[in-house]
Amino acid sequence: MKYSLLILILFAAVKLNAQEENEESSSRIWSIHVHYAGQWPEGDMKERYGFNSNAGIGGSFTTKSGWVLEGDFNYIFGTTVKIEDSLFADIVDADGFILDGNGQLAEVYTYERGYYAMLGIGKILPVLKANENSGLTISLGAGFMQHKIRVYNPEETAAQVCGEYIKGYDYLSNGFALRQFIGYTFFATQKVYSFKAGFEIVEGFTQGRRDYLFPIKGPDTQKRMDILYGFKVIYTLPFYKNEKDTYYY
Repeated sequence: MKYSLLILILFAAVKLNAQEENEESSSRIWSIHVHYAGQWPEGDMKERYGFNSNAGIGGSFTTKSGWVLEGDFNYIFGTTVKIEDSLFADIVDADGFILDGNGQLAEVYTYERGYYAMLGIGKILPVLKANENSGLTISLGAGFMQHKIRVYNPEETAAQVCGEYIKGYDYLSNGFALRQFIGYTFFATQKVYSFKAGFEIVEGFTQGRRDYLFPIKGPDTQKRMDILYGFKVIYTLPFYKNEKDTYYY
């Protein structure tokens, strides 16, 4: 009887150990993401805008060997438009204010708005890894970038900056874009607190798209190098797909 009990205990221990090893092995992982980034502009973009925020959503597939296929949408929003003073130079009074149809001061605000959408490929490297699915991460991406100045007149009392006239001030620009990212990916076994964080840089090869802009009194066809860089934090919800091994005892 005691030998039977000993064999049963050994069997249970071996089975438990095999299960733990399997749980810690690398997995194929489908994931959905939400993210936030704080970004600074460089290149031509620095002349027009200041610091901006970036929020979005995406998804990815991670292979057992650590390769990552990913796609995401990133919404750009900021409050600093550096060219605001020159933007309305032709429609302000001597004191620098825009007047509405009744001769009253009109409330007019400007904001930075835009987005970029990317498809990319990356690799999770076994450096400083917490488990087989985590580690130093590098990735490259390509896609489309667009940005413009949002002109907002709350009561729409100033006809100069309402309706189709807004397009004459928004400096809409868009074009092909590239992205590079380096950071750290952590896939937790509990799933709830999986994340990715790191440094991102985006280069947009954009061009002005408006046929006529009031500030320059003509079409905007300028080719631009628009750069954004900053730190991004990504909350990840993973869906693991383990390839179960068969054990014989």
